[in-house]
Amino acid sequence: MNVQRFYYGMILLLVFIGLALQASLLLWIGGLLTLPMLVYSFFRSNRLFQGMGLAFLSGGALFVPFSNVSLQDIPPLFSNNLTLVVFVAIVPLMQAAIETLHYDKQVQTWLFKGATTNGKLHTRSLLTTYGFVPFMNLSVLPLLQHTLKEKLTAITKKERDVLISQTTLRGYALALVWMPMEIMVVTAIGLTGESYFSLIPYLLLLSVLMTFVEIGKRAMRQNERLSIVFQEEGGRSKWSLISAVIVFLILVMALGEWLDLSFILTVVLLIPLFSLAWTSMLGKGRAFLKEGLFSLGKQLQTGIHPFIVLFVSLGWFTGMLNQTEVLRYVQEPLYQLGEQPVLLLAIIPLSFYLLAMIGIHPIASMVLVHEVIGPILMPIMPIPLTVMYIVSALATFTMSPYGIIVTMTARHTEQNPYRIMMTNVPFALLFAAISISIMLLFY
Repeated sequence: MNVQRFYYGMILLLVFIGLALQASLLLWIGGLLTLPMLVYSFFRSNRLFQGMGLAFLSGGALFVPFSNVSLQDIPPLFSNNLTLVVFVAIVPLMQAAIETLHYDKQVQTWLFKGATTNGKLHTRSLLTTYGFVPFMNLSVLPLLQHTLKEKLTAITKKERDVLISQTTLRGYALALVWMPMEIMVVTAIGLTGESYFSLIPYLLLLSVLMTFVEIGKRAMRQNERLSIVFQEEGGRSKWSLISAVIVFLILVMALGEWLDLSFILTVVLLIPLFSLAWTSMLGKGRAFLKEGLFSLGKQLQTGIHPFIVLFVSLGWFTGMLNQTEVLRYVQEPLYQLGEQPVLLLAIIPLSFYLLAMIGIHPIASMVLVHEVIGPILMPIMPIPLTVMYIVSALATFTMSPYGIIVTMTARHTEQNPYRIMMTNVPFALLFAAISISIMLLFY
């Protein structure tokens, strides 16, 4: 067995047990043993995450002389975000279940069946992305974008690029807004402590409303006839996939209440159990175990390094920041806006979008914004605060020129990432505006 993969797996398991049992000694040991992981992962991450990691580690170090942190208090600062790393490690099991059950083979049928006009193709592309993303997440986008690029040769490259940039990226963001397997949802709930049960009505409403807005805009504007030749494939129905999503959501809420676990620990515990039970019921349990173990090993081997750098350095930075008086000076002007929460809520997405344009990861943006605005809005508007974190973070997926989603799309469509950004900025701003309006109306 690969030593690095074994070491990472043991440390993450140790931290998971420590959090589940609330054992501070295990978390202290886990934090200490995280340091070799941080160094190793740093040299295997890309420059963007290396830059953010260095910035947060250096920033935290600058706060040390102004804090009262003792040497023995330092190790837990490196482990307090590791639950998110555990989550990132375990999520590929859901994707493995989907691939084992061969839902990914039905992409052409979902995309093109009945798509006789541009407007209908936009709708089907958006809804297909929406349907596949909850379980396949990022891995479905290259498949969808390649299929659209390959089949849409009858329309101009500009039209094709706009269609792919809008429907797949926006569908991706809208589907993940309410999904408990999404890292942005997990991070936001972890920061504010709100229950998923209290958030799901608002998140579902916003997701469905924005999806209908997108469908309505395209249906009214584009009715040019299309003729697309594609291979219709059989397999399990889309309703079985939708049913699985519903069952998973019910189990997340029920199990969390029954075991009295935090949201992230509930999801981490449920993902492997649900994936195995789901595939076993459909006669594919053994195939899933083989595919799932391979996906888990690959994630621990290569895919997890940037997240270790980000989360460990962020834990260090925010832990040290909270031990100083810096935040109080930053927050004082914002407390004057406490009677005008709409302005504070508006600051959240604008901060996310501006930071995204210079390459800051939305998780880092969320943590930084929460340190400043969270203490002001948490006592009066905890649910709107959490919702705006989630909406703002996911909207950046559609328009961050340095984000993996946009850069991957730019590579597949052979266009400039800034062009994709400009295509989707109106969507991000509209999503934020509608979210703020809904939260002020119903909360």
